[in-house]
Amino acid sequence: MAQHAPTRREAIRYSILCSLLALPCGGAAPAPSPAPDWYGAHRETLLAAFAGILAGAAPGWRATYGADKAGAIARRATAAFAALLPHFPDVGGARNWDTQFIPVAGWYVALYAALKPEGGSAEDVGRLIYALNRAEMEALPAEQKAAEQAATFSPEGLAEKRDWAAWTQKRELPANWVATFVPGDGQSFDFGYDYSACGVVKYLRAQGVPELAPYVCLNDFLSSAAYGTGLHRAHTLAQGDALCDFRYRKNRPVTQSWDSEIAAIRARRRG
Repeated sequence: MAQHAPTRREAIRYSILCSLLALPCGGAAPAPSPAPDWYGAHRETLLAAFAGILAGAAPGWRATYGADKAGAIARRATAAFAALLPHFPDVGGARNWDTQFIPVAGWYVALYAALKPEGGSAEDVGRLIYALNRAEMEALPAEQKAAEQAATFSPEGLAEKRDWAAWTQKRELPANWVATFVPGDGQSFDFGYDYSACGVVKYLRAQGVPELAPYVCLNDFLSSAAYGTGLHRAHTLAQGDALCDFRYRKNRPVTQSWDSEIAAIRARRRG
């Protein structure tokens, strides 16, 4: 499927849901249990965020399919996302930084459902969202990037991450991530996580579309490059590995991207 390079106006930041929904930055210790229908309480915000994705996709769809068919794709995607929203799994609501990624996974499911009748693939959906995210990350103000980096590596930020990982180890919510905080070794990385369970992978498997999961993971490299947090990751649950091994080092260049990882994704898909 032909791809359209999004402008800054068309792009939508991958982490937009965090700021819109006032989720804690970088992970936080448990808070009181959220309302049972947390997603429903934020329905309009979630629909607006997805509308931003569709606005970014629209120019490419019009160029590829024509205006009428592009409009039909957008309507199918909107209806699919609205149908998914009431059934998103509980992963802790506002007490969990990773809550934002469940609706994001819903973006992939809805877009895939809308594009498959036109011959669209999981890779097409992944490439689209990756391109939108990349454009927005490149447009972030320098001061915002610096502030995010400082918060990530601050003593307070690291303590929050450690507490968040310890909370996930309690396995209170079946749909949640399960992570172990890994202290830095003083040389090759400053801190990390080992994930033994991923909420996005669980959700996409439950939806019958596990092939989407590897493309969601690629966006981690974009955000890390933007914020100077130096992510390196050799394994992912989405690719069938036993864990996801996130390792962060301040100001280390991020060498992994769509281009570096897509061959391995394609190979495993064929295998």
